[in-house]
Amino acid sequence: MRTSEIVNLFPDTDFHAVPAVLDHLSAGVALLDRRLHVQFANKAFRAMTNDGALALRGRTLSSAWPASARQFDRMTRSALSGAPGGTMAIPHPGDGRLITILVTPAQGRSLDGFAKLGDHDSAAIIFMLDPARPPTLPPQWIMDAYKLTRAEAQVALQASLGHSVSTIGIRLEISPNTVKTHLRRVFAKTGVRGQAELVGLLSALRSVRGDDCGA
Repeated sequence: MRTSEIVNLFPDTDFHAVPAVLDHLSAGVALLDRRLHVQFANKAFRAMTNDGALALRGRTLSSAWPASARQFDRMTRSALSGAPGGTMAIPHPGDGRLITILVTPAQGRSLDGFAKLGDHDSAAIIFMLDPARPPTLPPQWIMDAYKLTRAEAQVALQASLGHSVSTIGIRLEISPNTVKTHLRRVFAKTGVRGQAELVGLLSALRSVRGDDCGA
């Protein structure tokens, strides 16, 4: 989302107060500077790194799993260069459930408004999704907001949890090609460029609608 789009989502909130708003999200959100140090982490992200798949030590993120640590390093450095970061899943050390990590560049993307939340311009944005902390966003809300069909809304919600095309197809009992068709339409209607941006958009919508509905 661009700064103007964030303001539209939070019409009564000064943009400098957005960090407080992000603390209401169930998805973890963190910003990295060009040294890959954490500039900002919302409440959910900090909670997930206490004993989770990623650990936050001071301002540095690490993983206890060597292979995951190497993949995470590659993704963040890719985002640092302005290239797509990527998506990965890391087993939770407690019960093995998969924690989804999405990394995207902070500059030159539709999420570039978040880049002003740190002390300096951020280089990368990280979303962390824990299946034990699923967002409760009714399909009707995004159907109303973005004129999605129910099928498109269901696919969008599954994608916002970090699920792959094949997993979404299995969960919704539709073919992978149908999932891809719905995703293309979702991206076009919501104005996002990919799954990472969809996560941020739906998390923000959940926060606004959830507060309005007393959730």
